[in-house]
Amino acid sequence: MFSSLFRRGLSRSRATVAAALVATSALSLASAPAYAEMNWKAADGQTINLMLISHPFVESLKPLLPEFTAKTGIKVTYEELAEQSGFEKLLADLSSKTGTYDVFMTSPLNNWQYAAAGWLEPLDGLIANTDKTAADYDVNDFIPSILSAGRWDLTPLKGIGEGSLWTLPINFESYQLAYRPSLLKKLGLQVPKTYADLLAMSDKLAIDGPNGKMHGIITRFDRYWDLPYLTFGTMLQSYGVEMLDKDGKLQICSDKSIAATQDFVTLIKKASPEGAGAFTWYEAMQGFASGQYVFSLNEANLFAPTYEDPKQSAIAGDVGYAPTPLGPDGKRAAAAWIWSLSMNSASTHKDAAWLFMQWVTSKETMIKTHLAGNMNPVRKSAWDAPEVAKLMESWGETPGQYIQAAKTEAEVATIRFPPHPELTRMLDRWAEAIQKSYFGQGDVKTNLCNAQADIQKMLDE
Repeated sequence: MFSSLFRRGLSRSRATVAAALVATSALSLASAPAYAEMNWKAADGQTINLMLISHPFVESLKPLLPEFTAKTGIKVTYEELAEQSGFEKLLADLSSKTGTYDVFMTSPLNNWQYAAAGWLEPLDGLIANTDKTAADYDVNDFIPSILSAGRWDLTPLKGIGEGSLWTLPINFESYQLAYRPSLLKKLGLQVPKTYADLLAMSDKLAIDGPNGKMHGIITRFDRYWDLPYLTFGTMLQSYGVEMLDKDGKLQICSDKSIAATQDFVTLIKKASPEGAGAFTWYEAMQGFASGQYVFSLNEANLFAPTYEDPKQSAIAGDVGYAPTPLGPDGKRAAAAWIWSLSMNSASTHKDAAWLFMQWVTSKETMIKTHLAGNMNPVRKSAWDAPEVAKLMESWGETPGQYIQAAKTEAEVATIRFPPHPELTRMLDRWAEAIQKSYFGQGDVKTNLCNAQADIQKMLDE
């Protein structure tokens, strides 16, 4: 049941993407190869090296690595870094074509740059090769829209879901409003349904806690592309803002974008502590789990396993989940993020690297990672697994609350940005404009319009 909602949610809201994804899904079903037995020991004795980005997925994977080595004879080494430094180091390795990392964590957004430069190994041929891929791998078990988000035909500004498959998904996230039921009750407030509701209560959220003053809102707000792409991006999209309109014109300093940015800056100034302008996703997750905030605004719903784990969280048992607020027109839209694994085209251990990728993304291993905190599943079989469903059912103020919020969000979550090799550079510039507005370095309209002018130059290069 849930998998069908994801299938519809990610593809329905963009007609061009939906058509591509349906076509791709149909093609993959029609061309599914007849698998023969493959040899898991085919690369016995080799060593592969990974670039991993610090994330709950990594924590779920590391205890399983000895199982892979026992199954294949392949030794796995890895480097684990924070997101920004990890992507910087990966970019240096890929661009130098030294092949230091055989397999790495990435996303469709990052891969638009990597694939265009020829740094990724296409995966369709490997999946279709019955000598290299296990008979029970079942690529059609992936949620079609999520798998197809890893396809791109290398055409700037279009072509998502078409062309080669560059990556295999390992989890999926959309966004939510997480809250502390006990604190809302103490404050006499209800969960806000709209951004206007949240703004109206933003100066009423200060409360004394056992360790001093508590704050109203935490969310990531560093000067990084994920701000307009994901979390604040979800607010922007609910205000009706997309980077490009239907005519291909930038909307970064449109009236709706200015209104959303002004409201976001007001929320942060009124309800977040000093230093909020430097919070990364990790600090946002850890900050809410520490118990010092009433709301986690539009943060990743895959943080729920951390919030619910008493070993990692001071608020386990006192967390509620709600869909992200509605925009001024009563509409909700949401961003989507897909963590994935890709293979370096410069790898000298491609057979071993492919064995690793298919082992990690197999039905059996995926379920093991989900039970250890890697959310949300990208395989239909994982959503249907009773032990995974039972775990998620327990999260929230009431039974099933997390699942209901995730279902609601999945209906409106999709990638609303054009594929382009330089998109992260463009979004960094957009994030800089939002930050300047927060720090009083010019007004919102001027900063956004200056950013739009700079980004137009990047598109014209």
